[in-house]
Amino acid sequence: MTDDELDTLDLQVYLVSKANQSDALYFAKKEILDPDLRIWLKKRIKKELNNIKIDSAEGKKFYTAEYNHELTKADYIAKLVIEDDEDLKDKLAKLFQALNHNNSTFLDKDAKFQVVKISKDTEHAYFIFYRGVKISAMERRNVSKLPTVRDREQLVIQDKNVIEFGGKIELFIHEEIMYILNPRTLEYTFNYDDHIKRQRDNNLETITNMSFFDEESNTTKFKETSSQYILSRGLASIKKETLDALEESFEERCEELNMIKSDIPENEPDREEYLERYSSLWPLYEHIDVENQKVRFNPDHEVTPLLHFFSDKIVESFLTKKFKSQIY
Repeated sequence: MTDDELDTLDLQVYLVSKANQSDALYFAKKEILDPDLRIWLKKRIKKELNNIKIDSAEGKKFYTAEYNHELTKADYIAKLVIEDDEDLKDKLAKLFQALNHNNSTFLDKDAKFQVVKISKDTEHAYFIFYRGVKISAMERRNVSKLPTVRDREQLVIQDKNVIEFGGKIELFIHEEIMYILNPRTLEYTFNYDDHIKRQRDNNLETITNMSFFDEESNTTKFKETSSQYILSRGLASIKKETLDALEESFEERCEELNMIKSDIPENEPDREEYLERYSSLWPLYEHIDVENQKVRFNPDHEVTPLLHFFSDKIVESFLTKKFKSQIY
């Protein structure tokens, strides 16, 4: 858009707080912006949108991929269809409801995030920035630095709260699709970590009910260890097709692991090269009885290699043929 076209867009800004003790979930206050700030914010969002485009043969374009619960992501925008998640759909509806009902008792210091709504005719896009309000230094105890501003010929204490706008785009919504650049913003804004935990628990239950788990698999300890927060995202991201493949191919993978272990060369340096090539696989033998094709979780060893195995994150390099694990 040109500057003239940007001028035709309607822009509205809301400060939003969490209503943790209410079914409403959110409180919001619509802000009145100075015309210069309004123009600056439109241009800033336009620039940030251009910054997240990727070079391609057809020119710069947005590259999106399905959201998969991962904490880190590559250079793409994670796309989440809101209609596919009833809980998220309900929370978003309550956020929009809060935006449409200005809360007269809203305090700036309670703001947890901002929503910038940009509209053209009947089309809307919502940009969410997880950014609160910087409380005036005068309101803070034991402040060691005091900001000042120049007023005519003297410096005076800057005793107002500061609201920052702009910065990198973290999450935006358009036409029932959520586009995520910072997964943390999704979690904080919509308490989406609850969803991750539920999906993690569902996948753990599915895995531990497979035939290669039995009374000797140390299942309770495996679930307890695997439920640590840092591992939750990777477990939640395991798709149904991966779980289906795991159950179908577990015995075959055990046969392959058994063969790899039995084929370790005796002579150096072939042995050293062989051990290096399969370095991602050796930790699995601490948790899998490959001969009896059963899981035997050993809590004295890291669970991560086993989770990499379950989630199909152990891959073989096309170039070197060495095995490695993708990191959660």
